[in-house]
Amino acid sequence: MELGIGTMASGWKTRYLNLEETTRATMYRPTVAEIDLTAIRDNLRAIRAFTPLKTQVIGVVKADAYGHGAARIAAVLEQEQVRLLAVATPDEAVELRENGITAELLVLGNSPADFVPYAVTNNVALTTVNQATTMMYAAAAGTHTVRLHYKVDTGMGRAGVLADNATKQILYSAAVPRVSIVGLYSHFACAGSDPEFTALQTARFAAVVRELRAGGLQPAMVHLANSAGMFTSPGVMLDGVRPGILLYGCPPVPAPTCPVRPVLSLRTKLEMVKELPAGHGIGYGRTFITDRPTHMALIPIGYADGYLRGLSNKAHVILRGRFAPVVGRVSMDVCALDVTDIPAAMPGDRVTLIGEQDGCSITADELAELMGTISYEVLTGISKRVPRVYIDRSP
Repeated sequence: MELGIGTMASGWKTRYLNLEETTRATMYRPTVAEIDLTAIRDNLRAIRAFTPLKTQVIGVVKADAYGHGAARIAAVLEQEQVRLLAVATPDEAVELRENGITAELLVLGNSPADFVPYAVTNNVALTTVNQATTMMYAAAAGTHTVRLHYKVDTGMGRAGVLADNATKQILYSAAVPRVSIVGLYSHFACAGSDPEFTALQTARFAAVVRELRAGGLQPAMVHLANSAGMFTSPGVMLDGVRPGILLYGCPPVPAPTCPVRPVLSLRTKLEMVKELPAGHGIGYGRTFITDRPTHMALIPIGYADGYLRGLSNKAHVILRGRFAPVVGRVSMDVCALDVTDIPAAMPGDRVTLIGEQDGCSITADELAELMGTISYEVLTGISKRVPRVYIDRSP
């Protein structure tokens, strides 16, 4: 059943948000990513129910909210009283402000000096990783005070002050004029696969926190646990947790105590159906040769949309309650299906590449496994050419 304005489904009113824009973007091409905003709300509530009452959920909306559309997702999280949103880059922070998001923002990555004036006047906290960065931010803040989260490297080996040297540097930074250290955090390297090293990172971080508090620094937001760490190290859900992929319904580790569901579905429609004889190649390189008279169908999606070549001759789609194999190489703009065993298939039929349809399901994790990667890459790789259609099943 197609859902649209005023359509009733399971007792909920379903509506497409920003319908004019959605219609304009999709009227000539049926390939869309459907974003279920009710699932975001439900996932957030499940995460909150799992975390201690004192622990804030930091809404991670970097990388365009993992491909779901940062402005829309941030607006829903703001409605649900999420007080801190995390982005990766200054540009991502500006995008949210320009789209009316007023919640406090934290930039997890590096920020240049010329962004600091914007940050201090727009409630954007920055990440600092050493004394030099802290001094640069202070100098760029002018007469304002720049709010900082200090990142500690407890074993990830990327940005951050090394844990062994952290206390002295952070206390020194806290004394710098026009600087306010409001947060302290680190990041797990392998929370889902190496409990011993994760415990070591936790111990290193806890030691830094103790030493800083003994030195008189009391950062308001101490945060360590990511999506995996929430389940493998539940004792480190401190002042805040940073559920990224979990919020979007793809737990990186088994999470039966925190039921979430996927937010994004990737859909299109059959463009054409064509009969090919046995022995006929399909696609570039003729990597698939028909071994029988074959009904080949084209769908208007390809690697320029984020449906990648690594899925060639491996993936399936859902069509009329059946799984149809992707055959031949995925091209830039189209890919081919073998619909011989679905004789009723015809142009205009709905096709699901990620999501549920007619009792069948394909997940981003399943596509990731076919390509030897992770669901994060599958979701963030869906390109801007694919319009996001926002569906809200709120009462």
